[in-house]
Amino acid sequence: MSEAAISWDDIAHLQRLGRPVNGVDLGVLDGSGRAIESLLFNQVNWRGADLHGARLQHVNFIDCDLRDADFSGATFESCSFTRCKLGASRWGGANLQQCSFALADLSASVWTKAEVALSAFTQTDLRLASFAHALLHRTVATQCDVAGLVLAHATLAQAVLPGADFRVIDVTGLVAQAAVLQGGLFGGMDLRGLVLQRCLLEGADFTGARLDGADLREANLRKAVFARASLRAAKLDNALLLDSSWSEVDAAGLSCEGALFQSAELQQVSLVEARGTGSVWDHARLTGVDFGHATLSYARFDHASGGRVGFRHARLDHASFHNTRFVQADLHAAQTQRLRGTSSSRLAAEARALALETA
Repeated sequence: MSEAAISWDDIAHLQRLGRPVNGVDLGVLDGSGRAIESLLFNQVNWRGADLHGARLQHVNFIDCDLRDADFSGATFESCSFTRCKLGASRWGGANLQQCSFALADLSASVWTKAEVALSAFTQTDLRLASFAHALLHRTVATQCDVAGLVLAHATLAQAVLPGADFRVIDVTGLVAQAAVLQGGLFGGMDLRGLVLQRCLLEGADFTGARLDGADLREANLRKAVFARASLRAAKLDNALLLDSSWSEVDAAGLSCEGALFQSAELQQVSLVEARGTGSVWDHARLTGVDFGHATLSYARFDHASGGRVGFRHARLDHASFHNTRFVQADLHAAQTQRLRGTSSSRLAAEARALALETA
């Protein structure tokens, strides 16, 4: 039985005996629409397998050749693929729950409109794989080769793709919500209109990227880099931008209400007509920053420093400038009703903490 093709009756017999399907060539065995449960396929050659519309539960594939297999419309629950060859396999419309792919080859596989949840891709070859219009929910992809990966119009819902080089990934129309994308490389990319809401983007590099109109609301962008980037009319409301770095950035019309720019460094940045009500700029270092006509009511610039900061015609009602040290700050025609300046008693109370910060 180890050298000849076998039938489904043979497989059922092995299953009753609690034995794996081991070392066989399944040839053109038709698995379309079939329900397969609690079975191990080991070193099986099933190239071009037809499993479209099948339902697999607790099925494990180890060292199997499943290249060019058709899994379209199939359902997988608690299945695994370890060291399997799955190049050019088709998963369109498939539904996967709690599945794992480890050391597998999924290059040039097609996942159009597939739904993958609570699953993991580890050290897997995803080169040229297409997840266009797919949904990846609470799914992890780590240490994978993603060159040429297509995520066009895909949805990443609480998915985890850390340290990825997105410069080799097609993210056209991507929607990412609460996804973990820290350390991502986005340099020079056209990300206009992209949705990255509530995503973890700590340490991400957006050097030279175009983020005009992008939605980054509530994103964690701690230590992110925005050098020579464009963020015109982008949305950063309630985003965390602690220790982020901005240089030669056009962010005119940026919406950053409630955003936290604490200890951020901005050089030669245009924030003309920005909407930053309630934004926090404590300890930020601003040089050559233009807030002309910006709305900064209730914004806080406590302990901020720098030079050539322009607030011409800006709204600064109820803003706080406690111990702010701006050289050449331009407040021409700015609205400064109830603007709060330095409080000597508060400064005295903060003296010890400030000394520790600068030590």
